[in-house]
Amino acid sequence: MSASSMSWRLRAGDLLLGSFIKTPGHASIEIAGIAGVDVAVLDAEHAGFTAHSLDIGLLACRAAGICGVVRVPDSRPATLLQALDLGADGVLIPHVTRAAQAQEAVAACRYRNGTRGFSNSPRAGGYGRNSLSTHVEIEDGRHALVVQIEDAEALDHLDAIAAVDGVDCLFVGRADLAVSLGTYDLDHPAVERAVSQTLQAAQRAGKASGLFVPAIDDVQRYVDQGASFFIVGSDQAVLRAGWTRQAETFHSIRTL
Repeated sequence: MSASSMSWRLRAGDLLLGSFIKTPGHASIEIAGIAGVDVAVLDAEHAGFTAHSLDIGLLACRAAGICGVVRVPDSRPATLLQALDLGADGVLIPHVTRAAQAQEAVAACRYRNGTRGFSNSPRAGGYGRNSLSTHVEIEDGRHALVVQIEDAEALDHLDAIAAVDGVDCLFVGRADLAVSLGTYDLDHPAVERAVSQTLQAAQRAGKASGLFVPAIDDVQRYVDQGASFFIVGSDQAVLRAGWTRQAETFHSIRTL
């Protein structure tokens, strides 16, 4: 799936299935693509990705035909530029609390009316194949820009954040949001209210919305509230669950 199709499908409200990739390398990404996952989200915020492993991971996304999104550790222009130059199809920006922060992130991802530093020499520019004008034309606006709502402070600014031109999706990080709201229960009424507020703000602005859920069984209740982009678990979670089932079955056989 190309970047442009992800952006278009987010705007169209199509359901998209993603998963966090926590293990730097190519194999998990290739397997996710083979399995039919729409989006591989390389977690450069909470996992050990370097510039080199991001490079390999985004190359694997292209090889596997899966959209490659980078959850960046921060919204500094240099951080966003690295992901875009390496060929990311989108960026997931953590801890967005104000419209001004979202506007700065959009500007950092754009050449025209923006602040993105130009280079057509990396993967994004075809390693120099694309001329300056062609590169700008192809790149500007092609990336899915997803902002994470995961702080209580952001709840007072949801409509303003959602209204920022260039933001494609409001994405709820329930774990950080729960902690910010003073609870460790992801299903606490305060967290559920905050999730609903975020999804409703996205709908009012005509933007997509989504969230992370640990299991596929959690998806339907949020689809019913208008969410369309889901990150379900991670490569590590899938491995842990699968091996745990095998180990439990094996040990039960061994003790018979």
